[in-house]
Amino acid sequence: MDPVEILDILGNENRRRILQLLSCRPFYFNEMAKRLDLGPKAVIDHLEMLERAGLVECYRDDRRRKYFRIAENVVLEVAFSPHSYGIRTYRPRPIVRPEPTRAVEGASRVSSGPKAPVGSVRGAVRPPELEEVCSHLRELEVERLRLRGLLEEIASEEMVVRRLATGLIGEFASDEMEAEILTVLVSGESGAGALARRLGIPAPVVEEKLRDLAAQGKVQKRGELWTI
Repeated sequence: MDPVEILDILGNENRRRILQLLSCRPFYFNEMAKRLDLGPKAVIDHLEMLERAGLVECYRDDRRRKYFRIAENVVLEVAFSPHSYGIRTYRPRPIVRPEPTRAVEGASRVSSGPKAPVGSVRGAVRPPELEEVCSHLRELEVERLRLRGLLEEIASEEMVVRRLATGLIGEFASDEMEAEILTVLVSGESGAGALARRLGIPAPVVEEKLRDLAAQGKVQKRGELWTI
């Protein structure tokens, strides 16, 4: 998935509302339009865009009604600071547990296969199992908050290091374009085309500058990628 495309898609409030609605359960078209108080054509246009991006998929129930649901788990991460900017998407890796609890097994049975509307699986999870699932979710929330704190510490330290790198590059580079290219490469190797798009500079100009930097021993090329 292209993270820039997804960010553009999520820039529309109604598409965000659709995804928020579908995060609760699958909806069929008319039900969704009424809930969101949107015209049919607007909902169709938004759903088609979400489908093309791979964020939403559809299926038909036994009555041949067309339902929409979120296609898969996706995390969109945006990070920017005075010294860096980045967007990426990734799919969380499932945790494989050697001996899943009874509640997790029950939840897996309920959630496997085509997602059905609320009501079709009613009674499939008994109260003790539901309590165990809720307890497990609370434990995961505590762990998520702990990891968020760790990520904030890492981000803070990264900002300090990037500020230091920016200062060193300012002394190291011979002009502004060179400094911009080196600043991007500090974060990792990159192709000339990606650098050109990132910096908004014509690709031939970037390629020529990279060759000059390589001749000075400031960068090197590994395959199709450039690195400091």
